[in-house]
Amino acid sequence: MSVNVRLSKKVGHGVGGGRTARASRCVTRAAANRPMWLNGAKAPAHLNGTIPGDYGFDPLGLGTNPDRLKWYQEAELMNGRFAMLGAAGIMGAEILGVNGKELTWYQAGAKEYDIPLLPLIAIQAAVMGFLEMKRYQGYKDKGVTGVFNDFPFDPAGMLSEEMKVKEVKNARLAMVAMFGFTGQAAVTGAGPVENLKSHLSNPFGNNIINSVLTIQDKLPDPGFAKTTAVQAVVDAAADAAVLTQ
Repeated sequence: MSVNVRLSKKVGHGVGGGRTARASRCVTRAAANRPMWLNGAKAPAHLNGTIPGDYGFDPLGLGTNPDRLKWYQEAELMNGRFAMLGAAGIMGAEILGVNGKELTWYQAGAKEYDIPLLPLIAIQAAVMGFLEMKRYQGYKDKGVTGVFNDFPFDPAGMLSEEMKVKEVKNARLAMVAMFGFTGQAAVTGAGPVENLKSHLSNPFGNNIINSVLTIQDKLPDPGFAKTTAVQAVVDAAADAAVLTQ
């Protein structure tokens, strides 16, 4: 009987070992076939492909700490979601002509609106502060955030792995787009749609290369900023003198 027990253990160990070996080979094969940020690149050990949108890119080793890696993942999603909203708002307002020809997206904050600015900032700070607090609490308690995580009903499949990957991809694209929108506005003083129309009308004349080469001609006089700053100090001193009289 003891012989049979030992034999069964050996057989069981052999079967289990075979399964483990096959599983290991499958994981290795999947890791070898996974898309990478660069052909031939090797992913670091802490990026094993389990995170949505993981392409093995971490040259500085920022994600070696598992807890920090989760936080970086959450930070990327949060900033990406803001960027997606911002990019859609910038392009949507320009396409629909909401801003008007005299107002670009980066000048919207300087425009006078029917609602006073300070109460608007106070309301926004209170609402966003509450939502951010709930978001952080959800992350600390559950490790995930988002509206859909609180609802078990998901007929559209928004919590599927495919949708998570799509969200990360679009978030990264939107962050790059916002960087481009800001650079375009600083150089050309126009919005993305207007810049696109300008490029399509004259591709060889209106492009990033010519913009970089002629950026010095588009900048204000070098003494402009200094003169403005000095004038601002003088005006402030004059106002203070008037108030003290």
